[in-house]
Amino acid sequence: MKTNLDHLPEKKRRDLERVVRTLFEEFEDTIAIATQSWKKQGRIMKVVLYGSYARGDWVEDPVGGYFSDYDVLIVVSDERLTDTVEYWHRADERLMRDYAITRRLSAPVSFIVHSMTDVNAQLRNGRPFFVDLVRDGVLLYDGNEQEFSKPEKLSASEHLAEAQNNYDEWSRSASKFAGAAKFLLNDEAPKEAAFQFHQAAERYYLCLMLTLG
Repeated sequence: MKTNLDHLPEKKRRDLERVVRTLFEEFEDTIAIATQSWKKQGRIMKVVLYGSYARGDWVEDPVGGYFSDYDVLIVVSDERLTDTVEYWHRADERLMRDYAITRRLSAPVSFIVHSMTDVNAQLRNGRPFFVDLVRDGVLLYDGNEQEFSKPEKLSASEHLAEAQNNYDEWSRSASKFAGAAKFLLNDEAPKEAAFQFHQAAERYYLCLMLTLG
């Protein structure tokens, strides 16, 4: 897996150092008073940058007010530590404050938390999101305790089941947004309807790509 951030400007590299430091500080503070052994022994195993900043196609548009997020995967030692409300809300609030208020970060941070067991199961099942993440992502921190599993090829029946699950999930989500857009049009709210149609279009596109891919 890649570990090099040379494709990013110095300021972006400093931002990501700050992000990793914040994640560790807030997580360690959260479990510092733990009494259960599994929680006291809980740890961050890996931190991975994925998405546009990992690929090198991020967007910064001060005029339009759009800035690509730093997309980060946090891999923890226990599934119970993935609860974002209990273990990660302080880190989320601090990172949001660093971007929106103190301006210590030049872009917003969006992170997801998974256990190592779950990530490796997703990889073994060939889940596209995790396969792409490991292939294109950049390792920001590695505890060197366990490696990611290699993606495995699915059988024809497993491919079909995966395609059906993706279709069911994303077509339903898209239709809900499209329905909301139609309601808003009838309620004479075209701007709000346009936003909902945009969300529906993204989901229909994702549904197509995941179902056929």
